Amino acid sequence: MLQTVGAGVRMSFVEMVSHKMRSLLSITGVMLGVASLVAMLTLIAGINVYLNEKMGKWAGSAWLVTRRDATQQEKITWSRTPHLRFSDGTYLEKKSPEVAAFYRIIERRGVIAVAGRNENVGLRGTDRRTMDEDFEDMHISEGSMLTDDDFNNGDPYCLLSWELAERIRMQLTMAKVHDTVLVGKQCRFGTVILTIRGIFAPDDPDFKPWYLRRTVCLPVRTVRRYITGYDPDPGSIRVLVSDPKAMALQLKKIVPVMIGRHRGVEDFQFDVADWVEEVRTMLNNAALLAGIISAVSLLVGGLSIMNVMLSGISERIHEIGVRKALGAKRIQIFVQFTVEALTLSCTGGVAGMVLGLAPLLFRDAIAKATDGAAVPTLFLSHLFGVFGIIVLVGIVFGIYPAVKASTMNPVDALRYE
Repeated sequence: MLQTVGAGVRMSFVEMVSHKMRSLLSITGVMLGVASLVAMLTLIAGINVYLNEKMGKWAGSAWLVTRRDATQQEKITWSRTPHLRFSDGTYLEKKSPEVAAFYRIIERRGVIAVAGRNENVGLRGTDRRTMDEDFEDMHISEGSMLTDDDFNNGDPYCLLSWELAERIRMQLTMAKVHDTVLVGKQCRFGTVILTIRGIFAPDDPDFKPWYLRRTVCLPVRTVRRYITGYDPDPGSIRVLVSDPKAMALQLKKIVPVMIGRHRGVEDFQFDVADWVEEVRTMLNNAALLAGIISAVSLLVGGLSIMNVMLSGISERIHEIGVRKALGAKRIQIFVQFTVEALTLSCTGGVAGMVLGLAPLLFRDAIAKATDGAAVPTLFLSHLFGVFGIIVLVGIVFGIYPAVKASTMNPVDALRYE
C-alpha cells in the first residue's frame, strides 16, 4: 500500500511537470481559496484577542444611571428618593451578593488653568484599583505615579494626560515662555488647587484610549474632599456582577436592593455593554461571509482538480490497462489516483497558506490603521484546521476520477488507442 501511495505522489508530480499550465490553473483555485481563508482567520483572531484582552472586562459590567423614560407622575414620586448617589455603589457592594465590585469613579467636565493657560478637560477621579486598570496600557512619562497615601488621604495631587500636556506646552511656547516643565506646577480646577504629580502616556503610540486623551486623573477621595462633596451624584455607577454569563438574572436580583435603598422608588436603570456582543456578532457574520467566499473558491479549485484528473485518466487509459493486466488490484488503482488528487490539492493548499499569511507581514501597519483593534494573529490550531480542509478537498474531488480509473475493464483499456 505504501508503494502505491508513493507511486501516486510521484505520478502526480510527473503530471504537473508534463502539463504545467493545466496543473497551475487547477491548483490556483485551491490556492486562492485557502489564502483568503487563512488571511481572514488571522484578522479575526487578532480582533478576538483584542476583544478578550481589552474589552472582556466590560462584559460583566453594568452601569447604574438615572432613568430616562419616567412619566411625569413617576418623576413626582422621585421627591422622596435621594436620587443616584456615590454611596449607592458602596451600599450595593456590601448588601448585594450579585455585585462583585463597585468601581469608585467620579467624572466632571470643566476648565483647568496651568501657568496662566486654560484648557477644557475631563476630570476623572478613581480609586487605586480602577486607575491601575485604566493605566494597563499606560506609563508615567514624566514625574511619578500617585502614591497610596494620595489615594488614602485624598491629597490634592493629579496626573495630566500626554495630549493635555502637549497642548499646554504648545500654548506656553507660543507665548514665548521658556519654562515648559509641568511636573510640580499647580493647576486650578474651579477654586481647587492641585499639584501635578506626573504625566502619563500610552505604551503604544498607535493605541490611544479616547477617554484618557484630555484627562486629569486624581484620587476619587480628592474629588469628594475638595470638589463634589462626599456623596455626590457620580453621573453613573459601574458595578461588576459576580456571574457575567447570567447578567440579566443578576441585575433582576440587584434591582430590589436598589429600590429599597431609594425608598421604594425605581428611579434608576441599568445599562450594559451589549455593544461588545454586537461587535462579536458582526465579527462572526463577517467571518461567515468570508468563509462562504473561501468555500466557493475551494469548490472551484476542487472541480478544477477533478477536471485535471479526468483529463489525465483519458490520456492514461492504456497505462491503466497494462497495470491491471500485470496484476494491479482495483484498490491499488483507486488509491494511486486518489493520492494524485490529494497531492494536487495539498500543493495548491500549502501555497495558499503561505500567501494567506501576508497580513502578518503588515502587522504593524494594520495595527496602526485600526488603532490597535485588529492585530493579525496566527493560531496553529487554525493552520491545522485549514490543512484538514485541504486534505478533504483533495479526497472528495479525487474519489470520482479514482473510481472511474479503478473500475475500467482491462481488455477495453488495452484496446484503447
